[in-house]
Amino acid sequence: MGKIKSVTAKYWGQLILLLVGFFLDGSLKSVLPLLNRSFFQVSVQILLMLLILMVLHNSDHDNQLFWFSLLLGVLYDSYYSRIFGLYTVIFPLTVLCTRSVRQYVTESVIFEWSTYFIALTASLIYLYIIGSFLHLTMVNGTHFITDWLGPTLLVNSLVFIILYWPVTKIIGWLQ
Repeated sequence: MGKIKSVTAKYWGQLILLLVGFFLDGSLKSVLPLLNRSFFQVSVQILLMLLILMVLHNSDHDNQLFWFSLLLGVLYDSYYSRIFGLYTVIFPLTVLCTRSVRQYVTESVIFEWSTYFIALTASLIYLYIIGSFLHLTMVNGTHFITDWLGPTLLVNSLVFIILYWPVTKIIGWLQ
């Protein structure tokens, strides 16, 4: 009976932490107007970071993070992007890809940041390609890299470094 209670508490703790990341993504973007200038745009991706760190630090082989990522992707699309399918694809796909490379990633800040950096870059390129295909953006590739991809990677890398130790402590506590 104690095992079921602890697993349930772990799942609830993970979901609450992911929901905090969900709301922080939008809150930081609206609170920090300097991240959105005419010459560059930054997309804060704390939820993506939390998903990657949870997968990398999850010793169990259960699928709750996949289902949480799918649910949060649907919510993210409906709340932030208003285009169904963008984050509904990105979040679960990130969980699956991170799970497949987890055995090769050493538990250290540099390797975990590298995993996050690669996943973030891939997700931003995916968003750009879909946005271009649907004619939601008219930005050429050079402006995308210099005005959106570069600043977003820089700011999210700084956020990763700032949040890495507190988040990994919380994730370890949830295990």
